Amino acid sequence: MRPEGSFIADRLAAQHCAELTRGPRQTANPLAELGQFGERFAETLAQKLANTFQGVPIDVSASEPAELPANVNERRGEPVFNTTFAAGPAETAFYTSLPQGAALSMVDVALGGNGKDCEVVGGRLPVSAQLMFERFEKLLTEALTETFEFPGPDAVKVRKSAAAPETALPFAGCKRTVLTVRLAIAASPQHEFVLTFPGASLATLFSGRPEVAAPAAPKGGGVVAPNAEPFAGIPLPLKAILVDMPIPVSALANLAPGTVIPASVARSVPLLVGDQVIGHGSVGSMDDRVALQLTRISFKKEI
Repeated sequence: MRPEGSFIADRLAAQHCAELTRGPRQTANPLAELGQFGERFAETLAQKLANTFQGVPIDVSASEPAELPANVNERRGEPVFNTTFAAGPAETAFYTSLPQGAALSMVDVALGGNGKDCEVVGGRLPVSAQLMFERFEKLLTEALTETFEFPGPDAVKVRKSAAAPETALPFAGCKRTVLTVRLAIAASPQHEFVLTFPGASLATLFSGRPEVAAPAAPKGGGVVAPNAEPFAGIPLPLKAILVDMPIPVSALANLAPGTVIPASVARSVPLLVGDQVIGHGSVGSMDDRVALQLTRISFKKEI
């Protein structure tokens, strides 16, 4: 007889100790966490697209997440690229759907166009659009990995991508949570692509993330609010970049009084303190003065 053996507990033994019984952090409100995730993801993806399409206005924003019952199908009026991802310790699956017209717009912008009037004609997709989608898919994977903040082995991975709808078919009978992301590059119309989390994948992804400890309060008193002294009176100059456009050296050398330089104001104007972007807004007017209406606040470092 061997002295050792396997033991399976019928219940938790240490019911008195929260540190031993709490296990992984549970998500109290997955939709709320997905909404915060969407804001961070939109900013990260916009930054990566800006590095790819340099000098081109980029506008990325996420809407409020929504739940779809199992008996509701996702019907889109335009062909899409589908990609299935796996992420986290359990390699939880979710997928995205990007309109093929958005990939065509990116191709047009990359070739010096404005991204307008790009449609799939006769159901035939040019090879350039497929190559652009693969490039966008890589940026999308990087942005998702950085936003989820999973470590190396648990990073987001592409499992399957295709222009046909078969990628999403295994999840057709599941209850799904969707996050719609709006994307506009240069003067192209706004496209919407969707992140879909089937079944319990949303709760699994967020419950598996490490719990972040709250910062400790400073000794000798509570946390000093930014609107209280000694910080409240520090002046910080704000600047909004209305136009940021590249000009060839030859054109710069020929500038003279009276020269007209065509310029377009971006839909989402960055607001900076020093070199730190703290938000974005749209340009308007108030009391006969140019005004900026803030649409998004972010204190994440942008490069």
